[in-house]
Amino acid sequence: ESGFSIGNFFQKKEEGKNPAVVLVHGFGCSTTYWRETSSRLVNAGYDVHALDLLGQGKSAKPGVDDGVKYSINLWADIVDRYINENVPRDQDVVLVGNSLGSLVCLAAATGDFLDERLGNEKFVDGSRVKGLCFFNCGVGLNSRGIANEPRWNPIQRFAINFLYDVLVTLIFGNRFLLQYALENIVTKDLLKETLQSLYKVNPQRVDDVLVDSFFNPAQDDGSVEALSQIYCNDPGKTPFDLHKEYGSTILNDLPIHLVWGNDDAVTPIEGGVGQFYINMANEANNKVSFKEVKSGHVPFDDNPSTNDSFIQWLDGISMNV
Repeated sequence: ESGFSIGNFFQKKEEGKNPAVVLVHGFGCSTTYWRETSSRLVNAGYDVHALDLLGQGKSAKPGVDDGVKYSINLWADIVDRYINENVPRDQDVVLVGNSLGSLVCLAAATGDFLDERLGNEKFVDGSRVKGLCFFNCGVGLNSRGIANEPRWNPIQRFAINFLYDVLVTLIFGNRFLLQYALENIVTKDLLKETLQSLYKVNPQRVDDVLVDSFFNPAQDDGSVEALSQIYCNDPGKTPFDLHKEYGSTILNDLPIHLVWGNDDAVTPIEGGVGQFYINMANEANNKVSFKEVKSGHVPFDDNPSTNDSFIQWLDGISMNV
């Protein structure tokens, strides 16, 4: 137990042998924007679990005084514990993430978080994880992770880190400024415009329910520190790091499917992570597949038809379980 409340939902259609699907959202998001994905999964015969990461959505927002330091591995640990407590032991699991949620799934599947867990024991048997699906995979806990992409030379990497240090000093690490911004600048109208800029195909899907799912958690106690920590803490390992470390063992035979929006300014398909997975999908010695779709940063909700590629891949995995 983390000792803190975790927002989640569970949908089940019927008894079956299909793997349970666990949905993990991206930065600042919540279970709400999985609405179309969860509905389609249930109709396809899958049990669906989704949880709000600690510090976001409807989950508690503890801070340093509570012994909490936000990281990809903290969330991966929570995902692992959630599965252990909520998915029957005889049911397999497929992890699905969006943006940094994809990295959380990758860390959970590899057990990379175990070094930070008291007792160093993974609850979920790795053989139960039958696949990973990433919608527009992120590079780290925050944008500083971009500096760790292998495409940069030392001077470029220094420049990126320097710029991020400036932003941390002036903005992200200034909790009084963040508090003022959340209370006086970030309005529902501004949030709606921002979200619509991320929804490239169907911006009209940014409705009041979606806007509230971003706005309301930002008003919770602890939200300022959680936001500041996420921006300022170490970004953690990149997908490149995790594949290098676990590619010949845990990830060697694990199906991984990427669904990537072609018009995403947050995690562009032309960026380091997108190109990394495209190259992997073009290799013959792994189980990585890649689907480029018409969408922005949130393909599954922006363009609901993009869920079809994911579910077709998922059906293929289920046949082999």
